[in-house]
Amino acid sequence: MSAERLRVAMLTLYPRDPSRIAGGVRAVAYNLAQGLGRYPDLELHVAHCHGDIQRDETARAGDVTIHYLAPARRLRMLPNMTAGIGRLRRFLRELAPDVVHAHVAPFAVAAARYPTVYTIHGLAGEEARSYTSSLFDRLRYGLYAYYDRRALRQARELVAISQYVMDAYGGRTSARWQRIDNPLTDDFFQAGTLAPERTNLVLFAGSITEVKDLETLIAAIALVKQTMPAVQLHLAGRVTSAEYQERLLAQVRSLDLEGNVTFRGLLDRGELLQAYAECALVALPSRQENAPMAVIEAMAVGKPVAATRVGGVPELVREGETGHLVEPGDPEGLAEAMLDLLRAPERRVEMGQRAQALARERFALDAIAGRYRALYYRVAGREVP
Repeated sequence: MSAERLRVAMLTLYPRDPSRIAGGVRAVAYNLAQGLGRYPDLELHVAHCHGDIQRDETARAGDVTIHYLAPARRLRMLPNMTAGIGRLRRFLRELAPDVVHAHVAPFAVAAARYPTVYTIHGLAGEEARSYTSSLFDRLRYGLYAYYDRRALRQARELVAISQYVMDAYGGRTSARWQRIDNPLTDDFFQAGTLAPERTNLVLFAGSITEVKDLETLIAAIALVKQTMPAVQLHLAGRVTSAEYQERLLAQVRSLDLEGNVTFRGLLDRGELLQAYAECALVALPSRQENAPMAVIEAMAVGKPVAATRVGGVPELVREGETGHLVEPGDPEGLAEAMLDLLRAPERRVEMGQRAQALARERFALDAIAGRYRALYYRVAGREVP
């Protein structure tokens, strides 16, 4: 038995094009697969079931098999993840894994009959409150919250990527918890040398969505401009709502910031690494977060962060040591935090160095992958070889 490979099914959102990753869950899944793929005793199958897949396809990335699965049926008014539950159940019956690792609630529900590890990446109920302009988004997150509750009821093994999750969900489940950080690939730790720093450049990296509260960030940049007219803000990420982006563009025009704010869209990996290298700091004005990859990536590159004091962010950003924390929805406070970093290059470098050292301690890929490997064996009832 000990000589047999452990068959692991990772049910997650996985990038269709690994050179251009949209969203934190996809980034975590990609990074983790890179680390787990180094273990010859693991037979890793990654399953991505989403409406962006028109027909089933299988790909290989080293020793990892990636299954791109078309949802069982298309439900326009419901999330693609929900439509994929039945398809994933059939996939698991055919694969017969020793253990399943689910990264989103509907996928954890699909794995109910198997030894399962469920990593919680976000608090659906909290995120739902941030979406006010789109009926579809409100329905989507409301339904996701329903599956979140179902997943918690059936779960026996949960992974928290922040203490915040454990505190928020601890009283709602009798499952056993593991506290494991998000993993990060080595290229982020090496990215700082890719380009010289632009001392007036602020970077936002993430999806262009309401939960990120980019209106507060743009308003803060307008305040910074009063003191630093040449300040630049680059917004790098996919647009999930054309309506929301138009609101932001209208705000940019109304504040006379066309020469200061640039929407760069979803960057490929090389462009993203260079964007981190070039910026003076990273800003994250979110209303709700768990353990955002944008902060973890910024830390690894050696950049200080100006972020809101929400969710698990204070577990990543140490006030006055690796960046600044402000209250959500406070453009004046965010502007002051950014100006403090922009005006003090030596302190900014020191903060970035401390952030990078912390990132090496917490998010190194080999260490995180090793912890998940040990967890898989325990959940499967087998000894680690």
